Amino acid sequence: MRYVKSRVNKETQDKAYRIYVTDSFKMITENSARMVNGGKYLKLRYIELIGNAPQEEKRTSEEIIAGIRDKLSKLGG
Repeated sequence: MRYVKSRVNKETQDKAYRIYVTDSFKMITENSARMVNGGKYLKLRYIELIGNAPQEEKRTSEEIIAGIRDKLSKLGG
């Protein structure tokens, strides 16, 4: 079980690092391209490419609160 937990932590750290580095390179190339007559640059982020981008919340605040209350009631809170 420890191995699985440490492996998940390592993969999470690796993924965060990749996202950080690719976003940094994207920003550098975007800024450079804009300085040279509005050149083209990659508009897509790495996280969007790998398909793990956070989804926009579509629930209302009341629905979110109701969901939290349901989960708490199931836990006995």
